[in-house]
Amino acid sequence: MTLATVLSILLASIQIIPMGNAKKHGRDGNDSLKQGQYEGAAYAYQEGLSSYESAPETDETFYGLQNNLGLALHQNGDFEGAQNAFSEALAYAPYDQARSTPAYNAGNNAFRNQQLEQALEHYREALLADPENEDARYNFEFVSRQLQEQQNQQQSESDDQDQQEDQDQQQDQNDQPNESDQEQDENQTEQEENPQEQDEQSQQEQQEEQQEQDQQQEQRETPLTREQAERILEALENEEEELLREVQKMEGRPRRVAKDW
Repeated sequence: MTLATVLSILLASIQIIPMGNAKKHGRDGNDSLKQGQYEGAAYAYQEGLSSYESAPETDETFYGLQNNLGLALHQNGDFEGAQNAFSEALAYAPYDQARSTPAYNAGNNAFRNQQLEQALEHYREALLADPENEDARYNFEFVSRQLQEQQNQQQSESDDQDQQEDQDQQQDQNDQPNESDQEQDENQTEQEENPQEQDEQSQQEQQEEQQEQDQQQEQRETPLTREQAERILEALENEEEELLREVQKMEGRPRRVAKDW
């Protein structure tokens, strides 16, 4: 059984509306729906629902009109309106097992709207209400496999993206120069530039040293004037005379001898 076949069962899920206040509108809607006149069917069901002054707590006719209105809107492409109608049918189901039909239809509607997770939840609800609903079981398994395939594909794409980012990052690191190599290159460049500066500095130091030696040599070679020579001689004579006086004082002074007790 294909999904298209299961979706076609929607028409088989039309609820037979019993005789009552909305019977004529309900029968007209069912006839239009079977003939593929979806807009006319939706209009008839809405007319039947409008005959109620207020929504009853539980009413099989009200429940059937809401479910069939959902079918008509679904076939006409109004998926949001169909979902609202199926939700109303679920809320006003006359007994628990009756919830299986609008839940199943809501699942098909969500699937057609590409809402797989919501569709899966509706099929689960249909099976809980009626475990014998084979169409709901088939669609539940079908959508479960699709969701699993999507998750596997997303995981694979995520892994590929992470791998590509790692490769790009590694390539960026390979393209960047090593900082230590760059520092070595800079040091080498400085060393290549420094010899010239060192030579200039060495030459300057040699020049200064030579100038100092030349000044000392000039000082040694410059002859003393007569006045300078006389002052030096006079200073030497005064120093010698003073030294002689000190010696004489030391020789004329009596020396004290220690007693031997």
